Amino acid sequence: MTITISLPPEIEESVKSQANKDGKPLEDYVESLVEKGSRRRDRIDLLAEKSFDEILAPFRRDVEESGMNDETLEALFTEARKQASRARKERAS
Repeated sequence: MTITISLPPEIEESVKSQANKDGKPLEDYVESLVEKGSRRRDRIDLLAEKSFDEILAPFRRDVEESGMNDETLEALFTEARKQASRARKERAS
C-alpha cells in the first residue's frame, strides 16, 4: 500500500534525522515506525481483552515457583520503587 501523509516541519526533520542516524532510507524508516506502532497497538488490544488476573497469572506463577515469600517480594518492589524514583529525579536534574 502506498499512502501520502503531511507532517509538521519539525516532525519531518526529526524523522529524517533519525532515519539518517539509523542509516535507513526515509521510506524504510517510516515503514518500520508504522509496523512497530501497529504491533504495539495489537499487543495493547490483546491485553485489553484480558482480565487483570489473566495478565498477572504468569508473574504470580513465577513468584510461586521461585519460592519467594511475601516479605522478600515486598522488599523487591520497595527497592524497585526507590530506584525508579532516583532515576526520575536524576533525569529531572
